[in-house]
Amino acid sequence: MRERVVVGASAWLEIVVGALFLIVPDVVCLLLFGAKPEAIGIPLGRFAGIALLALGVACLPSRGAASRRNVVLGLFAFNSGVAILFASVGVATALHGFLLWPAVILHAIIAGALLPHLLAKGSVEH
Repeated sequence: MRERVVVGASAWLEIVVGALFLIVPDVVCLLLFGAKPEAIGIPLGRFAGIALLALGVACLPSRGAASRRNVVLGLFAFNSGVAILFASVGVATALHGFLLWPAVILHAIIAGALLPHLLAKGSVEH
């Protein structure tokens, strides 16, 4: 019982901090590091937010098949979020590295491959 509470609290903490990094990365960076992020710092802060959010979702306590479903949901949240974030960076900014668009495509493909598992009724198969 105690482990479930600790894991649940930790998962929700990651979800909240991840959401804050997504919504107000400059405020979180100011509170954590005493400085606002500049240029690439905002997308990197949001990237961290997506990762923390997905980690929190994947770690939410559950029973049986729901546990595997949370892992798939966490991976889906991470990959779809990163694909959207990186695509928006590619469209709206001048920050374009060689691997930006291949990364968008890769994460979109992974999210697309995970989606049928989330939409299927019953348990998630490995």
